[in-house]
Amino acid sequence: MVNKKFLFSFYTKFTLLAFLSLLGIGCSSTPSSYSNAEITELKEYTTFVSYSENTLINPLLLRYGSNEHLYIYDDGKNHVLELDDQGTVLRTYGGAGHGPGEFLLINNIFLNGNYLYVVDQVQYRIIRFTLDGELDSSMNYGREGDLQALPPPAPQTLVPRAKDINNQPFVMQTGNVLLPAAGPGDSLASPYRLVDWEGKGISNIGNIPEGGALRMDTENYRAAISEQKIPALYKSNVFPVSDPANSDEFYFIYPAGPKIAKYTAAGKKRWQQGIPLTTELDSVYTHFFEISRELPGNGRVGLNTYVTGVANREGRLYLALGKYSSSSTSKNLWIHEFTDQGKLNRRFKLVSEDVNLTPIFGIDFSGRRIFVVTEKAEVRAYSFEN
Repeated sequence: MVNKKFLFSFYTKFTLLAFLSLLGIGCSSTPSSYSNAEITELKEYTTFVSYSENTLINPLLLRYGSNEHLYIYDDGKNHVLELDDQGTVLRTYGGAGHGPGEFLLINNIFLNGNYLYVVDQVQYRIIRFTLDGELDSSMNYGREGDLQALPPPAPQTLVPRAKDINNQPFVMQTGNVLLPAAGPGDSLASPYRLVDWEGKGISNIGNIPEGGALRMDTENYRAAISEQKIPALYKSNVFPVSDPANSDEFYFIYPAGPKIAKYTAAGKKRWQQGIPLTTELDSVYTHFFEISRELPGNGRVGLNTYVTGVANREGRLYLALGKYSSSSTSKNLWIHEFTDQGKLNRRFKLVSEDVNLTPIFGIDFSGRRIFVVTEKAEVRAYSFEN
């Protein structure tokens, strides 16, 4: 729930345009009013995987495949599970370790027509499996010396939480890979570079928004928070989403903007569109600043506006809003639908009365089902209309 006293004080002092400016949202790309996009409440669901069945322990990533199977990375079980349409586990992929086909900490998983890709952010390795569960090959993407400096993986919470996929490797439908183009301390140019599976460079993709930074500056960070502004560290955050309608194109989501850009594999920007405010997006910003002000010293939280997404074969984009673990956060989940030109078209409100829904989701477009992970490590399937 939004802190009403805070909002009342805020809006009596500033106009909405000033509010957008304070958030660091460019008025040239973002409308100066709240969106009136349709809200569709989804209340009907079936339990696809029950927590009482012990199928899952800590599911952190979910993908729905073209073979109508659900793929789930479970950190508690240390592998990726493939489930059929009845929720039965058909096979598992990988396992914990340093050997071939093994991983230490998965950041993301991807599917194309022939393969499952697993990104191990600790070993700087992308592992490719065939869809019958066999190890095919792997790609190392770390720079020389990276592995020697790696700390051990931090313990993972047993409550499902969406992965931070900003500025992390991304596998396209073609099998080519988008890799972060710069690390902390590097000069800022493009956020990503596109390479083939052998690591050969193809193009540089995107641009770093003005004022963005990859290095944490605690003094500037705290100053920005105190002034109700987006810290520079978050302005450079971006994550891609594949466009199944065009295998050589993809969306760039800039959560801090927030905005969406469409790029080709050659690095050409097709268009860019600001995302208008909604009451639920406003609430995310409000919680971010409230929590950030309360954290001591170097403490910080992510800016969880949009945290993950998927697109359908018509190019429509679906993005899940992030959530903060606090008593004032609703159990419901918001998923926004955008047109193939980045216009906010519809707002899905997935309703839950008994357990918190996490922004870990996948969509069966032909069956019109949204799969979502709950904090009790179950998977629900909400029905929706196209």
